[in-house]
Amino acid sequence: MQIQRILQTVDTQNVVIQVPASFVNCQVEILVITLDESVPNPLQRRRVPPQRLAGRVKEKGDVITSVPAEDWGIH
Repeated sequence: MQIQRILQTVDTQNVVIQVPASFVNCQVEILVITLDESVPNPLQRRRVPPQRLAGRVKEKGDVITSVPAEDWGIH
């Protein structure tokens, strides 16, 4: 297996890449992954519940382990 990694800034919806001659007449897999998506957006506000619900909800325990795994659809 040969791998060619290209980092490129995309400015249109079309991306053209050149591959090595050894790739010609071979089946290849092409993955396009954004690199900047994992960086949190500092302008994005953290979601918070409405103020009118404050103090009205009480946690009664562990809801995950209180029910058998089969009921959650986890097998």
